[in-house]
Amino acid sequence: MDMVDLKKISPDKIIAPIAGMTCASCVSRVEKTIGSVEGVSNVSVNLATEKATFEIDEKIASLDKIEKVVKDAGYSIDLSSFRKSEKYSIAENEVAEIKEYDKKLISDFKIALIFTIPIFLISMGMMWKEFHTYFVISPETTNKILFILTLPVVLISGKRFFKIFLANLKHLTADMNSLVAIGTGSAFIYSTLVTFYPEIISDGTHSIHTYF
Repeated sequence: MDMVDLKKISPDKIIAPIAGMTCASCVSRVEKTIGSVEGVSNVSVNLATEKATFEIDEKIASLDKIEKVVKDAGYSIDLSSFRKSEKYSIAENEVAEIKEYDKKLISDFKIALIFTIPIFLISMGMMWKEFHTYFVISPETTNKILFILTLPVVLISGKRFFKIFLANLKHLTADMNSLVAIGTGSAFIYSTLVTFYPEIISDGTHSIHTYF
């Protein structure tokens, strides 16, 4: 998110940062969400700059209402500058929030990377006979190890996708976050079930594949 001064272009026009968008569907969803508030018009959202531009009649609409509907949709909009002074410049706490958001993204990525590397190596290695010469753990135990390694990736790094997916589900809509959540969630749930309850799909005559 660019750290630039927020400005109130005119008494009725606002430009504010949006967090949580990942694709064009998110842009459309945020535009419709903000535009649904009575007293708000000419809404435009830019994915590249992660900013929303709109006009507001403060006699009819409120900033609190806009923040609430955007949050309910699974995103966040920072309108705090428009409450503090006529200068409408970014306050120190807003800069800190932006830095914290970026720090969280980097942290989630590092967690995913650390755990995904061994998951990838083990999963791919299991396909080669030579690998089993050195990796002598049984397939059943291996699947349980993969399950443990996958948990932080899904529950920590992937948490943001599932939160937005659930918010979208409440409004009967979908976006790229929904695709990620459904795809990874289905693979994880299926793999977990067959790891701990293999009898639900296997009669013991063939091996079971997992998709951790």
